[in-house]
Amino acid sequence: MVYLRKIIEKNKTLISQYNNIETVAYLYASSSIQSTEIENINFELTPEESIALNGYLNKSDSYENIISIISKPPVKGIDATSNIFKLAGLYLGAKDQLKEKLTERFNRADIKEQFFLSKIEPSLKNVLIDNLSIDLNNSFSVLINKLLGINDISDKNVNLALTSIVSKDLDIHSLLLLEDIEKQLLEVKFISKNSEEVLRDIFYNFPNAVQKIIKNRRKGHPEFEIKDEYDVQDILYVIVKSFFHNMRDEDPIPKVGGKSTKIDLILREEKILIEVKMIKEKDSNETHFIEQLKVDFESYHKCIWLEKLFCFVYDPFKKTKDISNFNDLNGERTKGDHNYNVEVIVVN
Repeated sequence: MVYLRKIIEKNKTLISQYNNIETVAYLYASSSIQSTEIENINFELTPEESIALNGYLNKSDSYENIISIISKPPVKGIDATSNIFKLAGLYLGAKDQLKEKLTERFNRADIKEQFFLSKIEPSLKNVLIDNLSIDLNNSFSVLINKLLGINDISDKNVNLALTSIVSKDLDIHSLLLLEDIEKQLLEVKFISKNSEEVLRDIFYNFPNAVQKIIKNRRKGHPEFEIKDEYDVQDILYVIVKSFFHNMRDEDPIPKVGGKSTKIDLILREEKILIEVKMIKEKDSNETHFIEQLKVDFESYHKCIWLEKLFCFVYDPFKKTKDISNFNDLNGERTKGDHNYNVEVIVVN
């Protein structure tokens, strides 16, 4: 899923560089930014495309100009409906007058254009569903069937379709489809779990997951050693980063009492911090770690955006004498106007 996200981000950057009518159409259909932000971009458009831009921006004074463009006779078979991105903008500025023309254009469009137009005019989605068949040789058809749940599509066919589409630079239609597919796959994968629930699954399954690399590696490959919390942090970074692509590590926060504290893993967008500890073989019990966490808690208040702090404690040698000592750290922490919730998870 992270791989797909990187492909999407790469192509979004490419498309945004052109600043043409296709870029306008993409930004509108994907809801990547607000219309006020679209208005502040310097697009390179023809006069008629500039009027279509006004339609995308819902400017009421564009109506008469739109009707004038639509009324022009075709030149060498090309008219206002030929460029689907320009047509979409014109339609948005005069829906009642152009609904018939948009429907006509939809009916003679291929499946990629029909998908785009259904995002411009939601009522066309029902028409798309009614007319949709499945062609396993058409990657776009496979993914739209998957997205709309019309036909039963196997994971194998979905993966083949995704591989085919992302093997080349994406056009507007494909990029919009991949964004919708990514959202759907994430929802199915996590069964609509929120960020905290996903992280709990990762933490509690950590001891089982690492067995493959510390005990059961392939013949001829050395086993990994987890000696301290830095080893745990590195492994956990790889796992969590696979789910949360914006995660960072070791973000220094301001000094408190002459001491600078570094957070191990940061999920800024989710307003979550993760502190990682490991009780090593030479440690006698959990007492030292509990006292250390109590001190660290004072530093975390400097992260004013923080709402949730996870303290992940890996105890492979089962040195914890009483896990309730950690549980006592759980709950709300308040200092001044800032408060955040603490949850300690101990696994072995």
